[in-house]
Amino acid sequence: MGKSNDENAVKRRWNRKRPSCDKIKILPQRSLLYGRINVSILAAKKRLKKAKRSNTQGIYFRQETAVSPGKTMIPVINGNELSHEWTEHVYPSKFLMMCLNTIQNSLENVGALKTEDGPLFANTWGVEFWNCYSKGKDLLEMSGIDSTREQIAWMASAAADTITRKENEGLSFKSPFHLFLVPSLDKAFEVRLVWKPLETIGIYTLSLHSGTTIEKQIHRLKSCEPEFLVSTPERLLDLLSLKAVDISEVSFLVIDGLEAPFEGSYCEAIKSIRQLIPGNPQTVVFSDGMSNLSISMLQKLLGEPE
Repeated sequence: MGKSNDENAVKRRWNRKRPSCDKIKILPQRSLLYGRINVSILAAKKRLKKAKRSNTQGIYFRQETAVSPGKTMIPVINGNELSHEWTEHVYPSKFLMMCLNTIQNSLENVGALKTEDGPLFANTWGVEFWNCYSKGKDLLEMSGIDSTREQIAWMASAAADTITRKENEGLSFKSPFHLFLVPSLDKAFEVRLVWKPLETIGIYTLSLHSGTTIEKQIHRLKSCEPEFLVSTPERLLDLLSLKAVDISEVSFLVIDGLEAPFEGSYCEAIKSIRQLIPGNPQTVVFSDGMSNLSISMLQKLLGEPE
């Protein structure tokens, strides 16, 4: 029998030539890993059916937007409650599960993730996020203004899965697919920590912030061709003004730490960046509780380029 599409995707990514990127290692015993994942998924599904769920109101801020995944979501647009189980047509791929497992193993090894919290693929927020992401929905997460490592892992794995699937269909990416905007240097380091393990399967990332010189970051952008970018808005705008980075192919945008009312330099920088991304990228926003007025302001902030 031939190799699976997921295995071929990993091998193809591994064989790509990247002159200045760090050396990486192939994951061992991948077929055994898939077997363990399949068994664990079935057990996780049973646990999820029995899990207690809290209620929180949800609203749409575009046509396809849900609020606070991981809790009961009641979209105002139709009043139907979203499921807390995998939906039949959007079941995560083995490649996505492998990404989650890779991240979890790496973070646990450095003490950045607690083993007792359970496997990432059974994370309730992750299940709801995937059900929404796979349907092309934008998400407004109001349970916390700051994304968690588990949430970052799920978003990164979903983006990696999308990239690999599209490449299997014959598409290619010449600029970053996933852009993660953060309000601080410390948050950029945290996101980078979660993303870095994905380099073992060919997903390269770059962190842009004031902690490193622009010259060094320009060199890395040219030599590494990252699929993922995590950046403070101010540094990204500096690099965009120098035409050192291209965000025209960004299809998945995450905005972390957005506080209402949407004013100040952080929000203005986000607005400027959004205007430079063509089309309508799928978006996740982590923000504090907001009124109807601030929802309207968020719509304007994240509106399509003029």
